[in-house]
Amino acid sequence: MSPKQTLIAIVAVAVATIIGMSAFVVDQREQALVLQFGNPKDVVKEAGLHFKLPWQSVETFDSRLLENDVPPNEVITKDKKSILVDNYARWRITDPLKVYQVARTQTGVAARMDDVVRGKVREVLGQHTLHEIVSGGDKENLRAELMQSIRDRADEGVQEYGITVVDVRIKRADLPQENSEAVFQRMKAERNRIAKEYRSEGEEAAKEIRATAEKTQKTVLAEAYKESEIIRGKADALTTAIYAKAFEKDRQFYAFTRSLEAYRKSIDENTRLVISPDSEFFNFFQQSRK
Repeated sequence: MSPKQTLIAIVAVAVATIIGMSAFVVDQREQALVLQFGNPKDVVKEAGLHFKLPWQSVETFDSRLLENDVPPNEVITKDKKSILVDNYARWRITDPLKVYQVARTQTGVAARMDDVVRGKVREVLGQHTLHEIVSGGDKENLRAELMQSIRDRADEGVQEYGITVVDVRIKRADLPQENSEAVFQRMKAERNRIAKEYRSEGEEAAKEIRATAEKTQKTVLAEAYKESEIIRGKADALTTAIYAKAFEKDRQFYAFTRSLEAYRKSIDENTRLVISPDSEFFNFFQQSRK
């Protein structure tokens, strides 16, 4: 290779190296900040191929909608109740230069934004009672208004950071563990009280039912006994009438059948009688011997 060709090759390599050090690509999901020895020089928000000086560096920041979920935040409500609020925020970087000047990195500015959002959550919710926060109170759209108020105040508080808060939402609001246990015990006591009332009402109703049933039973038995006595009386009267008619037709036969009935009822195989044979009780036995 001739000296001229060598020189051309060296120049080409040098130019390629310089171009390689100067060119950079910005992804469509990113925005870039060009730095020179740590000092911001240019903000690039358009995606594609861009150029810088070889000694300059590039810091990239996400241009998409981001979401931060922070640990639960303790809030004191208007009625002095302590609750743990678990919320998240959606946000976007709008000015990479301010982000770099304030926090240097995307992670750093996210931490600062979280502090602002937590403060606004405590500020807004602290102006309302626990009942209003949990159930909305008397206003149908109160919870939506609370979220909007928190978002607006948080967005206003992070303007100097070069970001925009798009949305703030509460995932859940819980009582602290000690408060939850106290509430649980109160709920348990209330349920036990209601259960006792139900049992007392049930026992009272059962007593009334039993008393009514016993009264009905006695009435039915009394009516049945009355009816049976009437029937028995009629039967005895009819029996007496039949016996009277039989006695009138044949008094001796009537006396004979009555004696047989008396024998049947009073004498069996194990009966022993101590009585005179001349007794009137054995009158028909004596007649049968003659």
